[in-house]
Amino acid sequence: MNLKTDYQNLYQHWLKEFEKSELTHLTQENFDYFRKNVDYITKFELEGRQNVEIQLLKSYKYGFKYLFNDFLKIREVKLLSAALILQEINYNDVIEAEKLFYQNLVSGIKGFKKLKTLILYEEDEPIELDKVFEDKEVPVEPSLVEIPTEEDLKSTEVDIVQKKSELIQPEQGAQYNYILIRFNNPSPPLVGIDGINYGPFHENDIANMPQKNAKILIYEKLAEKIDIT
Repeated sequence: MNLKTDYQNLYQHWLKEFEKSELTHLTQENFDYFRKNVDYITKFELEGRQNVEIQLLKSYKYGFKYLFNDFLKIREVKLLSAALILQEINYNDVIEAEKLFYQNLVSGIKGFKKLKTLILYEEDEPIELDKVFEDKEVPVEPSLVEIPTEEDLKSTEVDIVQKKSELIQPEQGAQYNYILIRFNNPSPPLVGIDGINYGPFHENDIANMPQKNAKILIYEKLAEKIDIT
């Protein structure tokens, strides 16, 4: 194992994943290689060496673990966001575990949407959940994401907040609590619990989002709350 070379390879994969709103290509071979590197450096110990070497090893240990875990966390958030809006993903870009994770999410969301549709109608007989989930699945269609123009990008932070607020209808505002947040990192599009499509977001973008969605983004360190005094 070459610490410097392997660390740079992991860093480049993390950076590419961090900068792109869509999922990057990840093979099972690359995943296993990075995981083995993290396991190796975590268990490796230096005995009878100078303090400088020990400190260098500690910094590599921290760097490997942080990059690998954050790399997987970013991909998890992207998969969650894609599933919420039933956006089609390229299965060639994900490992088997991620594929199963995404498919289960989509199946659950589709089943829940069918259930919500059925309970809007009065039925003489009770709804059988087994039949709901056995219905033929509807193919997942790619979600069209609106790309901002140069004029939109020139808007001030205040304009961004106002535009996001205009999307919220009065009755929705009365049902949900909203939090004003600033994005620390780029974030893919997502569907709020109020049914509104949000994003994609760039670093330092400001949005007024439902409290539950905002708390998840804050917990994942993708955004921070803006306190208005």
